[in-house]
Amino acid sequence: MAKLPDPTYSLSPQGQELYQKLVAKRGRIDGMYRSLLNHPELTRHVSDLGTFLRFGSGALPDALRELLILWVARELGAAYEWVKHEPVARKSGVSTAVIEAIRTHHEPTGLEDLQQAALAAAQCVLNRHSIPQVVQDELAAALGLQGVLELVVLCGFYEMIAGVIFAFDVPLPEGAPDPFRSNGTDQ
Repeated sequence: MAKLPDPTYSLSPQGQELYQKLVAKRGRIDGMYRSLLNHPELTRHVSDLGTFLRFGSGALPDALRELLILWVARELGAAYEWVKHEPVARKSGVSTAVIEAIRTHHEPTGLEDLQQAALAAAQCVLNRHSIPQVVQDELAAALGLQGVLELVVLCGFYEMIAGVIFAFDVPLPEGAPDPFRSNGTDQ
């Protein structure tokens, strides 16, 4: 087991200040950020990018951003990311039917063209393929070039976070069931 120690009780003054900043922005810090806090300076940079992508940008509508995060989480099997973002996705307007389809690894129906294009681009990112020009053009028309760039970086960011979660055996939040398992079997 590659689990890292919880450094929150032995943080330097600068690390403690960062911890308090993270708690103030996110409500509480568990799992992944507790692991990352073993390297406070790295955590600050990761957090700054995550904060920008989730809270500081206006290029991606909230529902589209959360749809993408759930998609990436499911494609990677990152249950921790799913558990943290599924309630946010619901609150932002992603429908229960779409969430359930993604969770069970089915093609969601009833998506808008922009949502379909965004998921196609996300799949390109995860597969490390070029985004087809027609998809990029559709996204750029709806989101602007900055939105297209943020979409790609968002997917890569959550892929990086999944890497940290898997590498250091970050457990699901206490009491959260694995959303991708049903009676001990993968969906």
